[in-house]
Amino acid sequence: MKQLIEAIKSKVGQFFGSRMPIGDSVTLNQKSIYILPTKAGFFLLGIVLLMMIGATNYQNNLAFVLTFLLIGLGLVTIVFTYKNLQGIQFSLNKPGEVFAGQSVPVAISLTSKANKKHFSIGVGFTNQEYVLTDVPESHFSKVLIKVQTAQRGWLKLPRIIVTSQFPFGWLRTWGYFGFAHKVLVYPKPIEPVILDRQDHGQETDEGQKVDGSEDLYGLRSYQQGEPLTRVDWKAYARERGLFVREMVNYQTSQLCFSWHDFPGVADETRLSYLTYMVLDAASQNLNYSLELPGTIIPYGDGELHRNQCLNALALYGIKIPESDLQPKGLAA
Repeated sequence: MKQLIEAIKSKVGQFFGSRMPIGDSVTLNQKSIYILPTKAGFFLLGIVLLMMIGATNYQNNLAFVLTFLLIGLGLVTIVFTYKNLQGIQFSLNKPGEVFAGQSVPVAISLTSKANKKHFSIGVGFTNQEYVLTDVPESHFSKVLIKVQTAQRGWLKLPRIIVTSQFPFGWLRTWGYFGFAHKVLVYPKPIEPVILDRQDHGQETDEGQKVDGSEDLYGLRSYQQGEPLTRVDWKAYARERGLFVREMVNYQTSQLCFSWHDFPGVADETRLSYLTYMVLDAASQNLNYSLELPGTIIPYGDGELHRNQCLNALALYGIKIPESDLQPKGLAA
């Protein structure tokens, strides 16, 4: 019996899944919208049946009129409730950066393709409460729902349900859809106990000091043969002596973040340590590299380099199809 029930659930799931639209921008149509009476609707239907039986039994014309009036009102309600959900386009706005353990804010834009207003539209994941919104006729509305992350890597967004009971609450119409976009979840950043950074050269608070011509380092005594353009003539005019300005350039120290810096540590913890170090170095505009087994990202800085390192950490050891590496463009 249990196997039979599981087989029936599987067939039902396949049926609904085959009718569910999937994409980064989807529109509900007749094939993907379902409608059934609510508890109030079934209660009203029972009352109408009793009224029909009573009107037939007593041959009361007024009872017949009231019964058929309620039936007609119910039929019109079916059309209004169904049309309230039909013709809405749902577009996914590109989620921001997210780390394991955080919630992904999924922003969805609702636009009316039927050029009419839609009322009391509920949107949410199947295991969460709905977010209610109205869709204007000539503009769009936006809802924000969240999904919890548990681990790094590509996250496929759960199935989304949209529902409405407008206008009287007698009927409930609903539909399912899914977004094709996958969210890349980065490892959870954890500060290591000891940051083993490999710095090169003499380091100051501003970085590595080398001879140059950009910044003033100080004054020193003039030596014969030095260019007169560097002489501090103001100090000489005050009879303080003949000094020259010493100019230097500051270069940011280079940091190498390596997988092998944390021997004996679990793989996921290593990735969390390296993620923290990459974020910390990027926030200070430092020059750094990343070494993982089978992957070496050379020295660099900037947002592009930061994202390249975070992507490598998020996808380490994960085998996925080549087509999934680059998600499709989404609405901003």
